[in-house]
Amino acid sequence: MLVPINQFCSQPVWETKAWGKVLHVFASPFAAVSYLEFLAKTRCSVHYHRVRANQFCVIEGKVLIEEFDAIPTNPVRQTLLAPGMSFIVPSRVVHRFRAITAGQMIEVYWADRKGAVTRDDIVRFDTGGEDTEPLTIKDQWR
Repeated sequence: MLVPINQFCSQPVWETKAWGKVLHVFASPFAAVSYLEFLAKTRCSVHYHRVRANQFCVIEGKVLIEEFDAIPTNPVRQTLLAPGMSFIVPSRVVHRFRAITAGQMIEVYWADRKGAVTRDDIVRFDTGGEDTEPLTIKDQWR
């Protein structure tokens, strides 16, 4: 069965973010794919997704993925990604990425719980932008 690309992705448009920019290249109720360009020393918001899991696939640069307990204060798990590496964050896991260097990555989403993949499936605890927090990497490579 062919799934039509949604109206937003029929003509992909760059979306500016506090950490860089993103191009949403494919979206359906079952999966979505975005291409991200991130700036050095920036971060996305601390957040989780209700239904969708996401996989970060680094093309260039270094990115630190941080996962938190239900109350997002200090990360309980850190994973440093370099080109060619990827990492999966299940739905409902509080997380963020921190760009150590400038670079690019692909982000793939899919529903790992009952429900559809939508762009508004996100609960944010803060806003992203310049990363002014001290960088302490507990585990360098996973």
